[in-house]
Amino acid sequence: MITFITGNPGKLAELTALLDDKVELTHKAVDLDEIQNFDPHAIVRHKLREAYSIVQGPVMVEDVSAGLRSMNGFPGPFVKYLFERMGDHALYEIGAENDTVIITCTMGYYDGEKEIIVDGMQTGTVTAPRGEGGFGFDATIVPDGYDKTLAELGVDIKNTISHRHRAVIAMIDELKKHAIV
Repeated sequence: MITFITGNPGKLAELTALLDDKVELTHKAVDLDEIQNFDPHAIVRHKLREAYSIVQGPVMVEDVSAGLRSMNGFPGPFVKYLFERMGDHALYEIGAENDTVIITCTMGYYDGEKEIIVDGMQTGTVTAPRGEGGFGFDATIVPDGYDKTLAELGVDIKNTISHRHRAVIAMIDELKKHAIV
């Protein structure tokens, strides 16, 4: 049994849907310290160690970065703080017209011995908010190859193309490779 650590119900719902029955997962809402660093792997590694010290068993955590081309990849892993101050449409408000965004979900697993960290990336264009579905920046991101925002596409499509979907696929592959699942 792996404990996924998050206080975000949207992330938990997506992860649960994506994992389906592939990984036996439970959940715990714990407010982990988040170090400030431009390296998402360093952030996830720190979260994994802290989560493991609390749970004392196998844990998974994730961190999402969103970098705008017009801002040389900023805010990157600091996007969470931007949203806390400016709201879910912050990328649209600070970016250039039709700005390119690279969204990365960095996901980690740690069981006290084995550490696995993977990335899932999605590129797209930032647009004025459209759609009611999803959460976070979903209403302002049009993924490459689509003409609708993630919010307009809906959860079924989003869960087959998103940064989180790609990270989950990579994580499942690594967990299988290491005979964890």
